[in-house]
Amino acid sequence: MAANAKTIGEPVRPLANFPPSAWGDLFQSFSLDNSKLEGYAKAMEEPKEELRRLIIDPAMDTNTKLSLIYSVHRLGLTYLFLQEVEAQLDKLFKDLNLQDYDKADLYTISVNFQVFRHHGYKLSCGT
Repeated sequence: MAANAKTIGEPVRPLANFPPSAWGDLFQSFSLDNSKLEGYAKAMEEPKEELRRLIIDPAMDTNTKLSLIYSVHRLGLTYLFLQEVEAQLDKLFKDLNLQDYDKADLYTISVNFQVFRHHGYKLSCGT
């Protein structure tokens, strides 16, 4: 019975003596200032609207617009302008002329290809 009692009882665990945190008690008294966050949110509204205007600008060159959309994607901001980006890509894809790429540099071609392919447009990698 004595051997049986050992296996049923609490397991013996070694004591872990961790060193004190390098941060100390810094985060125990952390408070979040919502007024600062609201100020930051308001300050971000104007640049967001300016970027939205740039995305839908009809006077912007096709390659420049695709480069802008590529930058917005790389920054992870596409979700903020999803409808505008999709509408512009639909329009640009319909107006796409592959003959224009004969004069373009490799960077421009690769950015245009990547933007269209990322958003689900079937663009051939061949000529």
